[in-house]
Amino acid sequence: MATRKKDHRYEHPPRHATQPLQRVSDQEIQKWVSRQHGFVPESAWILDCKEQLGLVAPGTAPKENSCPPEKVASIKQAFRRFGLL
Repeated sequence: MATRKKDHRYEHPPRHATQPLQRVSDQEIQKWVSRQHGFVPESAWILDCKEQLGLVAPGTAPKENSCPPEKVASIKQAFRRFGLL
């Protein structure tokens, strides 16, 4: 009696679902924000925004140098531009 081999094509998630998020340096984000919005965000601000949006583990960003509320929208735009959101 012949047995069928299991068809494995449909057991794996689509390739795009397993690819990691795009790696973007803080310098690239700073450069883009500087050109678009006229200020250079500090690395600590970028890390704080990433933490607020769940892109890094909680407790990663230093609490003494958090991102000013008026700068968050500009940094979020950069995240969208680089495919982080």
